[in-house]
Amino acid sequence: MPTDIYEQHNAAFRSVSAFVILKDGARVATIAFKFPADGAGRLYAYMHWLGIPMVRGFAGGYGYDKQSAAAADAACRTIKAHVSNEWKPADEDASARASFFRILSENDGLEWCNALERAGFAVLQAV
Repeated sequence: MPTDIYEQHNAAFRSVSAFVILKDGARVATIAFKFPADGAGRLYAYMHWLGIPMVRGFAGGYGYDKQSAAAADAACRTIKAHVSNEWKPADEDASARASFFRILSENDGLEWCNALERAGFAVLQAV
């Protein structure tokens, strides 16, 4: 059993990476990735734009950027939920929110965090 606080933290979050997304210095979203133990299983992305329900996407397999694929899956699920009126977001952040989900859903070859940073978002790794 780990005795050092840093060892305990590493053991607790061994298979997780978490990110805080900022726009104009304000926190607007979080994304957490849960990695499969074997590397080939499903990698889950938990995406939460503040003010709307969290969504989970996933990607499986080998040999590609599974984080970007899982983020794209979560973004597409969020867009689908919005189109089908499963939730009604507040309008004050509509432009930034639409940009965030559009960029992530495209998964055009850029790593997900680089694509967001190109669009003016800041991506900070929390875990």
